[in-house]
Amino acid sequence: MPFRSKRRPTTTPTAPDPSTTNDNSTEMGTRFYTENSTGSIPDSCFWVHDFQLGASMVVVQPSSGKVLLVNNTERRTWFLPRGRKDIGETLEQCALREAYEETGYRVDFLPLYLPSRAPAPPSRPDARRELMVSEPIFITSHDFGPYRHGNRVDRGGQYMIFYYAGQIPADAVREELTGMPDEEHYVGTLLELDDALSLLSRLEAHIMKIAYSHWQNTVEIEQERLSGESDRHPRSRRRARAGDSNSERRVSNVE
Repeated sequence: MPFRSKRRPTTTPTAPDPSTTNDNSTEMGTRFYTENSTGSIPDSCFWVHDFQLGASMVVVQPSSGKVLLVNNTERRTWFLPRGRKDIGETLEQCALREAYEETGYRVDFLPLYLPSRAPAPPSRPDARRELMVSEPIFITSHDFGPYRHGNRVDRGGQYMIFYYAGQIPADAVREELTGMPDEEHYVGTLLELDDALSLLSRLEAHIMKIAYSHWQNTVEIEQERLSGESDRHPRSRRRARAGDSNSERRVSNVE
């Protein structure tokens, strides 16, 4: 397996502060969207040398309700699997590869009901709220560098990470030696949600908590719909249709 540098960016984006974000607040020209996001950033343009793209995953084991973290046993740190996109690789491929390399588990995407702004497919133009999607849940952006290479200074750039939801089955088995040479101390570990939140950085705990709540919401919606489809009584079908409307509102409200 070829060596790829896993050097991390030198700064970390901050998690949103709910006390300063609401639909109408502004501060020094900054607009705030939902309480799940930090404020707006200036319109920007980055040349190819001045940015990097990466991907990360929030991984759930639906059968147990546990979540998957990376434990760096050498540094005693815990984090979500993540890394930089390779040349010719899609962000989705990057997310799955990094999850496998850093945790040792083979991960699949976890479709969720999300209030995504991505358009619905042409075949179902009115179904944006009714489709489970595997779109990124979050994007973070922060500076990296500068670095010195001998007499040359690399000014660094902007690192943008796309976060996806993933899942592993009940019988998932962790494989050994799946990562890069500098990842030999990485161990994928399944934890209860509260334990995971206490170990993650504030930003990653925020991302984990929101993603997990959308997974729980998705499970509830699917259970209601399956219950409605299995009951053939007309009055029950009317209740099921009303439940679909309530489910749509929940998808919006979990923002």
